[in-house]
Amino acid sequence: MAFLATCLTVFPQVIQITGTVTSSDENLTIPGVAVTARGTTIGAVTNSDGFYSISVPEGTTVLVFQFIGFKPQEVLIEGRRVIDVALEVDIYQVEEVVVTGYGVQKKREVTGSIATVKGESIANLATPSFDAQMAGRAPGVQITTQTGVLGETPRFRIRGVGSISSGTYPLIVVDGIPVFTGGQGGYADANSLGDINPADIESIEILKDGSATNIYGSRAANGVVLITTKRGSKGRMRVDYNTYMGFASPVKFFDLLGTEDFITISNEKRTNSGLSPWAVGTEYDTDWQRAVLRERAFQQDHTLAMSGGTQTSSYYFSLGYSDQEGVTRPNEMNRFTVRANVDQTVTKWLTLGANVGVTRSNYFGLNTGTNALSGNIFSAIRQLPNTPIYDENDPTGYNIDDVATNLVGRWDNLQTIGDNLPNIVYVIDHNRFTTEVTRTIGNAYAQVNFMPSLNFRTMVSVDN
Repeated sequence: MAFLATCLTVFPQVIQITGTVTSSDENLTIPGVAVTARGTTIGAVTNSDGFYSISVPEGTTVLVFQFIGFKPQEVLIEGRRVIDVALEVDIYQVEEVVVTGYGVQKKREVTGSIATVKGESIANLATPSFDAQMAGRAPGVQITTQTGVLGETPRFRIRGVGSISSGTYPLIVVDGIPVFTGGQGGYADANSLGDINPADIESIEILKDGSATNIYGSRAANGVVLITTKRGSKGRMRVDYNTYMGFASPVKFFDLLGTEDFITISNEKRTNSGLSPWAVGTEYDTDWQRAVLRERAFQQDHTLAMSGGTQTSSYYFSLGYSDQEGVTRPNEMNRFTVRANVDQTVTKWLTLGANVGVTRSNYFGLNTGTNALSGNIFSAIRQLPNTPIYDENDPTGYNIDDVATNLVGRWDNLQTIGDNLPNIVYVIDHNRFTTEVTRTIGNAYAQVNFMPSLNFRTMVSVDN
């Protein structure tokens, strides 16, 4: 009896409230509306007819009605037991905007031809530079790679060639900075756009018609590619780790003669010409193509990024590492990147910020010119299959001719190889065609907001 009396004193009386929820515009009942008593965890949901029934403690003053697509509404109880509510439709539409040069515009208001490529659409592609990743992703934009050599600059065309000063490459602008494009390697090919980590890119806008020259002048004759890197947003710090690993392989090998057929056909040609046979020796049957190509070229990429912000500041920091082996030896590239983007709202009318990206790239190329006897494929398909790659009796450890020491060893054959070819594997293993690039792209800006529709922004930048 004492326990029951205590319970009656602890738990307050409850009251039951019922009603119907409808939409204010069409006066139709709304099922699934959440009805809660403010300040408590007590709640109910309207049925298919929009009807609800909720029991709340005596003294509750407000009911809260919430449903997706309608504005939340709070209603005073004021002693009522039946409360009908009409919710207002919440009309909210996000308008897509595009970067147009010195600012942004609503996409539907842009009269020029602009294509947009989002960063997430290229984030999972295994290529050393973002320009190769854009191939086939924007109409009127043609990006082709001339060879499979890592570091070579792709051919980049926007609606064909419309050059004013004989250049054909579009103008590339990163966070407002026109940057250097093309190859920058003295020995190994080094694509300058490979110095930008694709994982740091938020979006890419491509200005494709003549209106771009209104902003950038004759430099925009071949189009403009505007790159916006990622920035932080208000909220707790977010940590992202992005990685991929894989292997690249040759698609097909040349169908060349093996040792037995090579000796037969070579000596037949000599005999038919009235000369004595010269191809001798069946001890080796060397596949020189597989010696100069990687059948499982390992490729990996890692990016660690941290971003966040407060009411007045935002930040984005990233560290990146990429290492890619080409299918042709010794072609390889590795890249280390660091990026920091910071924005600070000092007052309502003044905003300061800075963006900086530092890249260290190493490219390992190979001598593949028109007259390069040490070109890997050129030489590999002409090497003699009945000769070995290595010779432990030679001071170099490779099969080098004893007489013509700049040529591959003849082994048992009666004459040296034609075309004055060296031992291509020795050449590759001692490759010195390398390019190392340390590059800094950065800027600092100040923006003064005179009014919502008018601001002034000044910036100093460097591409070193």
